This record gives sequence, C-alpha cells and structure tokens, in this order.
Amino acid sequence: MDFSVELLHSTEKKLNAEISRLMKAVKVSTVSDLNSNTLGKLQKAPSNDFLNAFVALLESNMSLCKAAASSIDEMKSKVLDTQNQLIHRQQDELAKVKDTVQTEMKSWADVARKNDKQNRQLTAKSVKEAVKAVSEEEERSKNIIVYGVTDEEETETDWEGVLKIDKASETVKSICEVTDCLNVEVQSCSRIGMWKSDKIRPIKVQLRTSSDVDLLLRRACKLKSSEEFSGVYLAPDRTPEQRAAHNKLVQQMKELIIKDSSKHYFIRDDKVRFTDKK
Repeated sequence: MDFSVELLHSTEKKLNAEISRLMKAVKVSTVSDLNSNTLGKLQKAPSNDFLNAFVALLESNMSLCKAAASSIDEMKSKVLDTQNQLIHRQQDELAKVKDTVQTEMKSWADVARKNDKQNRQLTAKSVKEAVKAVSEEEERSKNIIVYGVTDEEETETDWEGVLKIDKASETVKSICEVTDCLNVEVQSCSRIGMWKSDKIRPIKVQLRTSSDVDLLLRRACKLKSSEEFSGVYLAPDRTPEQRAAHNKLVQQMKELIIKDSSKHYFIRDDKVRFTDKK
C-alpha cells in the first residue's frame, strides 16, 4: 500500500462513519458513552458485523502506518542526499572563489614586484571583476525565475504599478502554498523586461536564502497537478552563458526522449540523466 494524505483522510472518514453507526445502534450521543453496558445491548449478529468492520479498518490502518513509516524513511533519505549535495556545492563554490582570489592575488603580487604601473592597473581591475563575479553569483543563488504566469500591460499610474507588483507577489505566495513551501520567505519579486502583447514576461523572485531556492525547485513538480499553475515552471537565475548551456542540455534531452520514450529524463548537475519509468 502506498501512503498518501488522501488515503489517510479516507480511512479516518470510514472509521468515524463506523463509530457513528455503532453509537446509533446502541442509542448513545457521545463516544465516551460507549462502554461494556451500552455495547451489551447489541445482539449477536450486529455485534459480529461491527466487529468485522472494525477489524478490517484496524488492518487497513496497520498497513497505512507501515506505508507512512516507509515514506518517512524515504523522505529522510532524500533530505540527507539533498543536504549532502548542498554541502558539496558550497564546498565547490568556496574552492572556486579561493582559486580565483589566489590566482588574482598572485598576479597582483608578481606585478607589484615588477613595479609595472600599467599591468598593475589591469590586475587590480581583474581582482575587482573577480570579486564582483563572486558577489553576483551569490546574489543569483537566492533568486528564482517563474515562467508562464499571466502578464498584464503596464501603465504609467504609480498606484496601478504597485498593485501589479502586489499581484505578482500574491501569485508567488500561492505557488509556495501549492508546492508546500510555506516557510520560504519572499524578499521581493518583479517582472523582467518591458511588457509586450505577444509575450509573457517571467517573474524574478528573490528569496531569503539559496536553500529556499533549492527547496522550491525540488518541489516545483507539484505545480503540474495544480489546475491554476499547471503551465507554470520554475528555474534558477542563470547567467546568459549558463542559459545557453542549459538550452543545449534541454535540446539533448528532447532528442533522447524521441529516441527512447520508455525512460524518464531529467537534468541534474549539468548533465542529462534518466531513470526507468514507474
């Protein structure tokens, strides 16, 4: 038996229904009134009927509890895997920053020893650019891009512009609810680019931490089952170079799907991967 919240609610309704039926049969108004005296009023045939019903529900609940325990273990495993991936990613990013800074500082030291004014100015510029790139990458790691949300024409009226920003913010909050990311904190959100009648502008959303971004991206698949957001999808805030590389991976994945549609393809760690469809 596979565990689901819907199945849990269904079992709860069946149990409540049987308890209500039993209370009606022995003519009591509360569950606390069910005791050996009141239950003794039942005849043998009805007693067997209720007993069989409760035994069946008990077996169903036991199977449901086992399925829930299995699901919890699976989720724990996924959380640990995700945490390990985040740790490795942060370690890789720190290593890249360290290598960049060390390289630029070594170049700066070499130039300083040579006392070459022109080269010293160029190397100082390189150091600044490296630090700027690292800072921008850190900022992008807290952003997420939302595609497919209905856009509206902008006006020059200030208060109408504020309302449109608020509407985008409310939409993002609804997306967080659908994806069970209620603890994710939205810092700001706004449309990207100028409004055009034939295009839908994406929404750039800044979250509190990069971990919030990872969580929301992992649970974005839940949008497909939402009637309101089935056509909406989420993506990290990529640089132009990263977008070009990602588009190549998407094209590669489409070609693989055409060749063999029996597998489930996805992109992870800048590679196209696949698993067998369930």
